[in-house]
Amino acid sequence: MYELLKLLHLVAAIVWLGGMTFMLLALRPAVQALLEGPSRAQLMLRIWQRFFIAVWVSVALLLFSGSKMYAEVFRATREASGAGSVPLGWQVMALLGVAMMLVFGHIFFAGFRRFKRAVAAAQWPLAAQAAAQIHKLMVLNFVLGWLAIAAVRLLR
Repeated sequence: MYELLKLLHLVAAIVWLGGMTFMLLALRPAVQALLEGPSRAQLMLRIWQRFFIAVWVSVALLLFSGSKMYAEVFRATREASGAGSVPLGWQVMALLGVAMMLVFGHIFFAGFRRFKRAVAAAQWPLAAQAAAQIHKLMVLNFVLGWLAIAAVRLLR
């Protein structure tokens, strides 16, 4: 069961971080270079609608698998030594993961909502502002994601 949880955790992290990698390093620069305001905004609306579903699924899987593995390891170390603990890297990864989920919640419930309303009303300057805010927060989450990976691999 533990190996299945670890696999689910890894797949969810890859989907989320890989999606951000693609968006930030490939898709956004190409869309910025080739499309003007209205076309660009309508395309990004459709892309984000699909991508954010994948992120919600990833968040659910990360919370489920991460909390199960954390509890399992904590319980095992408590039984073995009398004091439950998990590696420092896990603690840092958990903290960064929660921060990422909160940032994504803000992206989805504030930035994306504002973006959708602006696109629906054909308010292209407002849509561009909302998209810029989403981009900044996605960059933040991208950095936090890589820091979480580094923490779990480097901090023992």
